[in-house]
Amino acid sequence: MALEFNKVVAVIDVDDDLAGLVLDIASKMTSASGELHAIDSNPYITTFESPYAAGAIEADAQAHAMDEERRLEAMNELADTRAIKATVAILDGNPSQDAASYAKKLGADLIVIGSHQKKWWQRLLEGSESADMIREAPCAVFVVTTAYKKKLG
Repeated sequence: MALEFNKVVAVIDVDDDLAGLVLDIASKMTSASGELHAIDSNPYITTFESPYAAGAIEADAQAHAMDEERRLEAMNELADTRAIKATVAILDGNPSQDAASYAKKLGADLIVIGSHQKKWWQRLLEGSESADMIREAPCAVFVVTTAYKKKLG
């Protein structure tokens, strides 16, 4: 008997090479009558221009909206090919905090996320969304690693 969950949240970065595998695994772990939610985060990143520069705020907002549209299109395409029953959403803000909040509101049983297994100095400089997710999550977290992807071939 395989592990199956009723409400699964797949936390995906559409720009990541683990995105498809994370969605595949999340789909397999969702029961036949369950719900699969595929989410991506679109953090609000400002430019290095002064916020007082003419048009800087509007330019940042426009770039953010365009990136959200691109991410949503990529998520829908991914869901159409790998997990037809998935509900797709793009969240604004911090990926791990927003995904944990989404999972809590949904009453999720499981969160599936990818990890690149960074070395300690990379985690120090860049951070680790999967480690943050494990700390923030209101439910079980299944981590799909790059090592597992390599093992699959």
